[in-house]
Amino acid sequence: MFRKALVVAPAAVVAAQSVAAHCPLCAAATAGGVAATRLLGVDDSVVGTFIGGFAVSIGLWFNNWLVKKGKGVQFVPLQQAISVIASVVLTMLTLYMAGLLGSSDPSFVMLGVDKLLVGLIAGSAVTVSAFAVHKGIRAVRGRSLVPYQGIALTLAVLAVTGMVFYVVT
Repeated sequence: MFRKALVVAPAAVVAAQSVAAHCPLCAAATAGGVAATRLLGVDDSVVGTFIGGFAVSIGLWFNNWLVKKGKGVQFVPLQQAISVIASVVLTMLTLYMAGLLGSSDPSFVMLGVDKLLVGLIAGSAVTVSAFAVHKGIRAVRGRSLVPYQGIALTLAVLAVTGMVFYVVT
């Protein structure tokens, strides 16, 4: 397995295509990650789950940065939702432009829908849900139950979702 990864990682870097995206480094890492995991035999729905979580996290991070720049004030109504949705959509667009999303190959399709897209949407949804649960716990208790609760909860939910996709596919 480790030898395979040593061969796949450089090949993924060489095979990565140039794409126009919201973050060139993130886009290259995501495209390279998908290419590498495909070579390793990891199902696209599992990979998509974590890409969706990553896209939502980037949207939340960007919103926090904007709020900090605005000295605690949002620039537009629903700024957080817009940031998250924009990040997810731009990630989908990047994957599509890289030729990784929208394949007609039956090995990349589940119930007529691209597995990577299914995983990305599921990962985005469970990440938003985990974040909402984290915020709810903090609102009720006034603090987190455990250190790094938001990250731990999100990663746990993403891991469970990935395992469900792994078993189903």
